[in-house]
Amino acid sequence: MDSTTKTKPVHTIREHDVKAAIWLNQATDHQYFNVTLSRMFLDDEGKPKDTASFGLHDLTKIELVIREARRWIMDGDE
Repeated sequence: MDSTTKTKPVHTIREHDVKAAIWLNQATDHQYFNVTLSRMFLDDEGKPKDTASFGLHDLTKIELVIREARRWIMDGDE
């Protein structure tokens, strides 16, 4: 893959404004998954932005998307 090709997550789970993106990584002899978390918000101009900063009100949503991400990885890419 060259530097202009943008990779995409193999699966995304959302709970309102919180998102867990699941990424498939290829090692020499095996594949593995990583998960990134983000929260969407609108900037002052109304444009959507992502952040990795979360508040107290986001913790339950994080718990839900992490649990579902684990389930998806453990069950396979259904």
